[in-house]
This record gives sequence, C-alpha cells and structure tokens, in this order.
Amino acid sequence: MKVFMCLLLLMVVGCTLIFAMTENVLECAAVAAPFGMEDGHIPDASITVSSQFSNSLAPTRVRLNSQAESGTSGWCKGNLEIRRSGNQEVDSWIQVDLGFTSIITSVITQGYGDTSWVASFKVAYSDDGQEWTAVTNNGSSFPGNYDSNTQVTTSFPRAFQARFLRIVPTACTDDTQCICMRFEVVGCCACRCPVRRVPFITHV
Repeated sequence: MKVFMCLLLLMVVGCTLIFAMTENVLECAAVAAPFGMEDGHIPDASITVSSQFSNSLAPTRVRLNSQAESGTSGWCKGNLEIRRSGNQEVDSWIQVDLGFTSIITSVITQGYGDTSWVASFKVAYSDDGQEWTAVTNNGSSFPGNYDSNTQVTTSFPRAFQARFLRIVPTACTDDTQCICMRFEVVGCCACRCPVRRVPFITHV
C-alpha cells in the first residue's frame, strides 16, 4: 500500500506559509524582528489602553527601554480602573495596531523600572480591533517578568497572523498600582508578499 504525502511550500517576503496534510504552520522565513515599539516606528496613535494612571504613565511610555527623567518609565493602568460593568469586572489591557497584517511570533516584556512589573499576562489578536481571539486555546496566561528591568521574551506556541495585538495583565507584584509594563512585538510583515511557486514534494 502506497502512502502519499504532499507538502506545498509558499515562499513570501519575510515569511513562510507551509501547508501540510494535518495542519497549517505559519512562521517567519527570515529572522523575526521587532516591529518598532522601541524605536518609534510604530506611532503613538497606534497604541491604546483601557486606562492610564497619569500623563507621565501614558501609553507612549510602554515602549521597550523607554526612560523618563526620573529613571523609571512605562504604562500603568488607572487607579480607578477596578470597576464593574454589571457583575463583570473590566480587565486592564494595552494594545497596538501594527498598521498592516503581520505574522507575530513573540513579545518582549519589561517592568516599570522601579518596583512594579507584570508577573503574568494573556495575549489576544484581531484583524479589525473589534473581534479578539486568545492566543492560547484554554485562555491560560503566559509567565511575565520577575523584576523591573530585565527583558523577558515570550515566544508563542505557534505564530499567528493579525494586525492588532492586545496584552491583558493577569498578575503583578502587589495589589495596588502594579499593572505597569513596557513591551515590544516581534514577527514579520505578511503584507505585499508575492508567492513563488515551488513543486509539490511527494513521499512514497
């Protein structure tokens, strides 16, 4: 009995999309790179939050390695955000619009630069900024930071394609003004990707 397996490989600019019989695998063909939170390539207007503690702790401060004159920097949630809508508590979140459909492979997170950092968080993604899909099937959290300045890279179980990324902190260093962080998004552009035809690979 002959068993055939066909593998179609589509090469794109900066990305690879592999179709197999059992699953689809999406990954960056070249080395994945930061999208530009740290270097400012992503504009301030593309970063939005559920709330902010003050103007000095605004969304623009969430960029990786950002520094204020005080030596600390980051986005911190508003101190009045612990509120309820009906019986449902409203989560704190920060999200970024990458500006185009992208392949996202990981995030790099960092604390506030003082005594506050996010110890765990969830991640969701969206094509339109309205409908969100959790990165993990069971809605579980990723481990976050363990101090205020060390960068921690969180690689996702598999890369995904989206334009918007949202981080939802789920645990932190204390119960007060602890939801403070900085971050970067890593991956590659999935737009303007011409397809190069390659032969089917057949195994007998």
